[in-house]
Parts: sequence; C-alpha cells; structure tokens
Amino acid sequence: MTIRTAFSLSALLLCQLLAPSATAERVRPPHRAASSSQPDHFTSVATRYAAKLDSVKRVFLAPQTDSVAVTSSNPYFALLLGSPVLYHSVLRQTLGTLPEETSSFYLGRGISEQTDLLIGAQQSLLRSVYAHEPWFVVGEEDGKGTLNLDTAIKEGATEQTTLTDQLKKKETAAPPSSSGVLKDDADLGIIVRKPNFWNFKTDLSLQFTQNYVSDNWYKGGESNNALLATVTIDANFNNKKKISWDNKLEMRLGFQTSRDDSEHKFRTNTDLLRLTNKLGVQAFKNWYYTIMLQSWTQFYKGYKANDPKVYSDFMSPFESLLSIGMDYKLSKKNFNISAAISPLALKFKYVDRKELSPSFGVNAGSHTKWERGSNITVNSRWNICKQVSWVSRLYYFTDYRKVQVEWENTFDLKINDFLSTRFFIYPRFDDSVARQEGKSYLQLNEILSLGFKMNF
Repeated sequence: MTIRTAFSLSALLLCQLLAPSATAERVRPPHRAASSSQPDHFTSVATRYAAKLDSVKRVFLAPQTDSVAVTSSNPYFALLLGSPVLYHSVLRQTLGTLPEETSSFYLGRGISEQTDLLIGAQQSLLRSVYAHEPWFVVGEEDGKGTLNLDTAIKEGATEQTTLTDQLKKKETAAPPSSSGVLKDDADLGIIVRKPNFWNFKTDLSLQFTQNYVSDNWYKGGESNNALLATVTIDANFNNKKKISWDNKLEMRLGFQTSRDDSEHKFRTNTDLLRLTNKLGVQAFKNWYYTIMLQSWTQFYKGYKANDPKVYSDFMSPFESLLSIGMDYKLSKKNFNISAAISPLALKFKYVDRKELSPSFGVNAGSHTKWERGSNITVNSRWNICKQVSWVSRLYYFTDYRKVQVEWENTFDLKINDFLSTRFFIYPRFDDSVARQEGKSYLQLNEILSLGFKMNF
C-alpha cells in the first residue's frame, strides 16, 4: 500500500475513531502510571487509533464461515495498492446511490458478505480522494492516457469565462469591420446581426364611399357616392441614441360619377399627395429638438358639376412648410401622440396655373408666395378598443394676420382582418384665401365608406 493511500485510509479510520463507538475498547497505555487521574489526550487518541487499526485488521483477515481465507494477497486490495486511478465503476456507483442507501451502506447494514463490505469501503475511500485530493489521481481506467484531475479542474475553471470576456478577447484578436459587426462568431455560440434601426409600415385601403362636401369647399366637388383609394407609407428611423427621423407619405384619391353632370364622366372628391419629414434630437425624456418639412399637393384636376372650369390641379397649389421647434412624443400601449410646436416657420406656396393664383392667396399674375409665422402640428392615434381606432391630425399655421387650421379625423371600425368601415371628417378654416360671396371661411369634408383594408 502506498504512502498516499495509507494516509487517506488512516484519515478515514481516524474520523470513525473520533465518533462515539460502542465497540471501541479502551486500552490503557503501558507507559502511563496507573495512578494518573486524567490521561493525556494525545495518548488517548493514539491508543484508540491503534486499537481501531487492530480491529479492522482482525475483521478483514479473519477466516470466513465458508472457509475462504482472506489474506494480504487478496485481489480486492488492488484498488488501494496501486497508484490512485479514476475508476468508472466508482463514479457510476456514487451517482446511482441514493442518500439513504449510502448511509446504510457506510454503516454496514444489510451487507452479508465481507467482500462487499471491503469493496464498499474502498470505493468510499476513492470517492473521498476524487473529491478532496484530486491531484493524487494520475490515470484513467480505460488506459487511454494519464489524467491529472487537479490540473483538469483548474483548466476547466479557467475556461469558464463570460461571453463578454470572450467577445473582448475576439475583438482584440480581430478588430470589427467598418459596419461594426463581428465576423465568424459561430465558435462563441452566438449569431451577430447588424442592428436595424428602421421601422416600415404600409396601410392600403379601397373603399366605397358616401361623401358630403360643403358648397364652398376650396377644391370644389359635391356630395355623392364614390370610390376611394388610400395608401399610407411610414419609414421611421430611431437609433435609440437620441436621433429620430420620421418619414410619412400619404396618398388619397377618390372619384365620383354623377348623372346630373353633363360635362364630366367622373370627378375627384378627395385628392391629396402629402409628404412629411421630421428630424429630431432628444433634448430630455419626451421632448425633441425638431426640424420638420411638410409638403403637399394633389394628383388630378378639380371640377364642379356641370362646370368646365378647373378649380385646382397638380401643383396648383403646392404648399411646403419648413418649421423649427420642439416635438413632444408620448407612446403608450393603446395611445401615442406627437405634438410639434414651432415658433419659427417658413411657408412656401406655388400655383402653376396663374389664373388660379388669387383663389389660393397668391397675387394675380404671380406663381409664388412666401410667409413667415409659427406652426403647430399634432398627430395622434388612439385604439379605443380592439375593433375601433381614431387617427387624428391637427394643423395650425399663422403669419399673425391670417390663420389656417385643418383637423383631419379618421375613425376605423374593424369588421375582420380585411374588411372595415371608415368615417372621415375634415373641418377646415382658412381666411388667407378669397372668400366666395355669401360663404363662410369654415369648410367641411365628410366621408363614410365601407371596403377593404390591409396593413403590413
């Protein structure tokens, strides 16, 4: 038996010795005087230890009832006589033994054979060596090579680095590309994708409408039934680091026919082409420094019933508003709002048809007009319930002499994923244009429609 194994076995026996034992026999040391009232503790422990060793020797070397002598050449001692080895059977027995089974096994309960007790004691000792002194283990049972558990454990602990440390190590070895994306990260067990800060959304609808237009509507038109097509495209950028760039393209075009109109086979009752671009830099929390550009015109010529005169056309008028100010953004689960307040605004108006210039507040014989003032634009969306939503746009501009106010309201009642009912109401006030005789500056456009709707 090697010194290491003997030491481990001795330690195990010493632990058993220190525990209360009914079978342990007190032996008075011969060199101590019989008259000593309190024996030396060290001597007592040594004496009990020697007695315990003698007891174990008698147990394992005593003749068996089946007359099979257990001698010092017993092959079952081979596990302890050689260099400590990592035995698979010991590990399997340890992992497969329940706590209560282990307890009774150590106490020798239910064991009828001395050989089983011997093997169990050796396995218990080896388990203790594996757990507490792994540096003594120098080989494996399968003989594929030597193994140092102490070194293996330390190397394993060293390799258990965090993912952050692995990424830092990889960045040092191979700097990231210009796009900021690490390459060949499959060995780290992760997939790195370039972040996408863009969000795209498209709404399409084709609806049949019932339309009401006041007699003094500034683009002409009349109340009737019609067909309306609407397309809204959003492309918004947000890098999550205070920069946002919102882009929105709105296209609405509706046609109507009238039996009483002998001049036109069809006419427009809704016509809008509008592009809104807004760049924001976060100032604090929900507030952004904002510069916004809004531009709008129409697609087709605008007529009135039985009247060949053109009241509006593509680029007649064309309006563009550049504004600088603050934008308040709030986004909740069912409600979001963006309110841009711009004390500095510059408005440009262009009328391609000179004969229409006075109708849109441009001097006769001129195509353009510049105005300075202030602007407020509020866009909101409220999902009132699962089937009903309300989208609103409030536009206000003043040059401190005249005022233009538009309030667009769209109520959608969802029937299913592709069918919906829409109610659109659009009051408008503009005293910057020539007023028709006997008419008010207040105008109204209302549409009730039923049709198909799709978004993605």
